[in-house]
Amino acid sequence: MSRTTRARFGAASIAGLALALTAGVAPVAAQSPAPQTGAGKSIAIITPDYAAQPAAKEAIDLFKAEAEARGYAVSLVDTASDNAAINGEITTAVAQGVSAIVTAFGTPQEFGEGLAAAGEAGVPVFGLDTGGVVEPTLVNVTTDNKYLGEASAQALIDALGGEGTIAMIHFDPFEPVRLRAEAAKALFDAAGIEVIEYVQGDPADSTGFAKATVLDFLSKYPAGDIDAVWAGWDASALGAYQATQEAGRTEVLVTGVDGQDFARAEVAKGGNWLATVRQDWVTIAATLTDIIDAHFAGTDPAEPIVFVPAVLITAENAQ
Repeated sequence: MSRTTRARFGAASIAGLALALTAGVAPVAAQSPAPQTGAGKSIAIITPDYAAQPAAKEAIDLFKAEAEARGYAVSLVDTASDNAAINGEITTAVAQGVSAIVTAFGTPQEFGEGLAAAGEAGVPVFGLDTGGVVEPTLVNVTTDNKYLGEASAQALIDALGGEGTIAMIHFDPFEPVRLRAEAAKALFDAAGIEVIEYVQGDPADSTGFAKATVLDFLSKYPAGDIDAVWAGWDASALGAYQATQEAGRTEVLVTGVDGQDFARAEVAKGGNWLATVRQDWVTIAATLTDIIDAHFAGTDPAEPIVFVPAVLITAENAQ
């Protein structure tokens, strides 16, 4: 049996939820309050990325709001890019008697001591776009990062007509970004696109690092020697884009991943920020809350990873 599933958990209810969230904007009758499935239960969200990454903040805020609407008492701890500190925070949450723990983003391979404490205490752990599934985590709700990498790479390949040179900003320590960069690079290699720079970004200063790095690239490579910059997440793509604007090198194309509002706004202009790939954080947040509800009702997902589909954003659909 496959160890992943593309949002098969509660397929009918999730599909209905997605339609409800994304349908037209016609007025509807007064809606009933969310069922209080979480009444009397508490969830501790523990993350290293809330302040550092706009996408993480958006996803976590949406999940927190969804869980609180259903009656859960939700706390949030941000370790400010310190993965190792997650261990102590998980242990503290266990000692405080929380009903469930959500590790949001971060690298769970570094959470071993804390996860072991949760397992021993029987506290269920769930992942919100975390970097993999490490026991006793029951499930990770995320996006197919291979698709994110391939979709953003293919947009550049198509725009370049299948030839050219590209710089890539990746980040291997976070598994989702590593996977999307690996998929993008494989597609570039197969298409004959030359990757002339392959640089590890800095999540603690995504935009500033990317801007400085790409300014260096633009100084190193004159017009015609570098055609595009692929960035593994929008906060880094923003820095790359700012560099092309500041240097007057708008012939250099940029793509990102996450579909943040600032990225969509620039993509919509039809300039050299060519595309981003929107992760559906609304459905990810609702799906994870559905799974937590189901756990407390006695049912766990059959597979440890639930993928929620994403969509390529270009100037044609950025609005």
